[in-house]
Amino acid sequence: MRWDRFPGLLGRVTTPGDRWVMAGTACMILGLGVILYGHPGSRLELFRDNRLEMTLPLDEHRTVRIAGRLGPVTVEIVQGQARLREYQSPRMIGTRTGWIRNSGQVAACLPCGVLIKVTGEADASSRFDAIAE
Repeated sequence: MRWDRFPGLLGRVTTPGDRWVMAGTACMILGLGVILYGHPGSRLELFRDNRLEMTLPLDEHRTVRIAGRLGPVTVEIVQGQARLREYQSPRMIGTRTGWIRNSGQVAACLPCGVLIKVTGEADASSRFDAIAE
């Protein structure tokens, strides 16, 4: 099918060069997403005030409570992913991070001093020191 005969609006208002630029941009965005998305992790590390408190496997269903500065913090692990579920923080920003499952992803409650990080075999071969979101 030729683009100049494309019946939709895209074919009528763009040139072939425009369509090449759009296709190239879409491919670059998808490629960058694949590179930055990461590999599924296998372990969850729980930190309290920058000290590793415990390491848990991500392949089991589990709920853990860890003592934070403002009270207990609940961490939930379900089907290879983890999240901060509930705690006594003023804005609850850590719970808005949602589920983390890929190696290198982090969720934190700074007022409570609790951080969770997904790790795995992919960490050693990763080209990035850190990924900010």
